[in-house]
Order: sequence, then C-alpha cells, then structure tokens
Amino acid sequence: MTLRRLLLAFVAVAVAPAVASAATYDTANFSTQAPTAELAKKFGDMAEFYRKEKALEWLGREMPQWSRRCPLQIQITHGSAGGATTFTFGSENGKPVVTSQQMEIRGEAKQLLNSVLPHEVTHTVLAHHFGRPVPRWADEGGSVLSENDEERFNHDVRCRELLNAGRGIVLRTLFRLTDYPRDMIVLYAQGYSVTSFLVKKGGDGRAGRGKLLQFLAHGMQGNTADSWNTAANKVYGFASVDAMEEAWLTSLKTPPTRVVAHGTTPPGGLTSSGGTKSELRSSAAPAVPLLEPPVKAVRAAPPETEPMRPVVGYPSTPVSPSVPCPTGTCPKPMAPDRPPPILLPPEIPRPVKP
Repeated sequence: MTLRRLLLAFVAVAVAPAVASAATYDTANFSTQAPTAELAKKFGDMAEFYRKEKALEWLGREMPQWSRRCPLQIQITHGSAGGATTFTFGSENGKPVVTSQQMEIRGEAKQLLNSVLPHEVTHTVLAHHFGRPVPRWADEGGSVLSENDEERFNHDVRCRELLNAGRGIVLRTLFRLTDYPRDMIVLYAQGYSVTSFLVKKGGDGRAGRGKLLQFLAHGMQGNTADSWNTAANKVYGFASVDAMEEAWLTSLKTPPTRVVAHGTTPPGGLTSSGGTKSELRSSAAPAVPLLEPPVKAVRAAPPETEPMRPVVGYPSTPVSPSVPCPTGTCPKPMAPDRPPPILLPPEIPRPVKP
C-alpha cells in the first residue's frame, strides 16, 4: 500500500458495503472474485505470475503450492487505489507458518494490475518465508520495491521531505517497531528508503534482497538493540545500526531521479499511464492523511495533531503530546543533537520531445 492511496482506500474498505462479485476464477493458489469473468481470469493469472516472479526475486526459487487457495477480492473503482492482505500465523511441527491469508484490492484496473497486486503478493512471499510477522518497515518497504517507478519515486521524495521536517524515526527504534507508529506516513516512506538502500548495499537484485532477508532474520531474533546491531555488523559490516543510519542518510544527499522503466509488460498486464496459537496480521494500515502528486509539501498534520495511536507494547496507553511516552516505547525523531538532514529536491527530467 503506497502513501497517496492509504486514506481513500482504507476509508472505502471500512465504510463501503460489500459488493457481490459477478465471477470467480480459481488458479492453483488463488480464488479470485471480480466483477466480470474476464477480469477474474486476468487478475487470477497475474496473481500467479507475480507469486512466481516475486518469489524468484526474493528467495531465488518458487514457493511450494499453498495448501489452501488465497481468496483474492477485486473491486474496480475510480480514484485512489489500495489493498490489504491479512494473515493468520501459527505453527506446524514446531515451525512457524502462515495458516491462512486473504487479499483484497480496489481501484482502477491498470493501477491494480501494475502496482497494487505485486505489492500485496510480495507481502505473501515475505510472510511465508519467515512464517511470522515481518517488521512493518521492511514488510511495507520490501513490497513497495515491487511497485512501479512513479510510486517508488514518490516514496523517495516524501522520505526526504519528512526527514527535512525532522519527522524521521531513528533506525534503532524503527527496526524494533512491531506495529504502526503514530506518525504512520514516516514508516511507509522511510521504510521504503531504508529497504532500498540496504538492497543496493547488498548487491542489488536477488543478491541484495537475499542479504536483506538475512539481516531481518538476525535482527528479528529477540528484536533487541543488540540483535539489530549484530545483524548490521554481520550482514553489512556496519559497526552498529547508528553507523548504518549515517551511511543511509549520506546516500540521500544525492537527489532522487525519476527514471523511465524499460521492461517487458507481464503476461496479461496492462500498460500503465495450523498451530495451537494463532496471530493475526494485516497489511492494512489505519487511515492517514492523503498525499497526492506532485509532491511539493507533505499535506499532513504535524505529529502532535495526528490521531492518537496505542503505544507499542502499551495498547491501553494513548500517545499524547502532553504526556511523556513510557521509557523506550515511543518512536523518536531523528537524533535531536543534530539538525535535520538537508536533502536535495528531486531531479525531474524534462519531457522528451517526440
């Protein structure tokens, strides 16, 4: 789910009445419902295509066929697009596994096929690889890597804007978050930026994604400051997460450049203009302020005026600017002992004359 789609997409999911699907199309791993038989087949086939492609990109191999088809609900609407994938985690023979999953996407068909669907399918690859919830920053950041160039560019720009506004979250805190922070926009933009940086640091492509999976596996062991510092050193050679943060910020001094994709359109794609204990996890985030391109300034409420969200680990304790957060539980802004990073604006290429 990308930033500028969040508000309308999830508000619509919350308040719109259920729409009966006109057609169902089953593939090996998905049971797709869509308004027409043609759309059901197109989205079902593309879901299988992305399932194979994303598994190869991240794991270097295809995933085994799922024991149960994943329900995939398609709703074609005008305007903002978005989606959500919900997982139930449990264990089998002492191994953490996904025990059930469900996906829903809505929006214009082109955007869904070329951006939203691969994003949501990437969530399934990461979930099945680890068998348990992936840290939110990496789950969303890794999934945004599957989106089109425009969406990734917009995330890159927004990350710089938020950091320049002093709204970044220090990495030693970001890495340990298990749920959405109060300033949710930051998690999406910064999560993508850090994920992209680490994939490139690890060699880019399949090698870079493999390194990121190693990093997550080490850091998730205990999910402590020590485990993430050890992961940063063992996988990337950084002395600590703080040293990794410095390298990431330095990399952002180079302005982002929008590039035109030169790739083949996926088959059927459209050209763009159980255990005893279960845990439920959804890729759907609470509603956040709407952001639309062109991005000149982030049109969002400052952190102190955003809706209160439960503090991680303290579900009954709301975040309030007048009440200090319990020690060690609240996302922190970028280190207060230095000014916010001054990151350059994007390089927007001039239109190419025919």
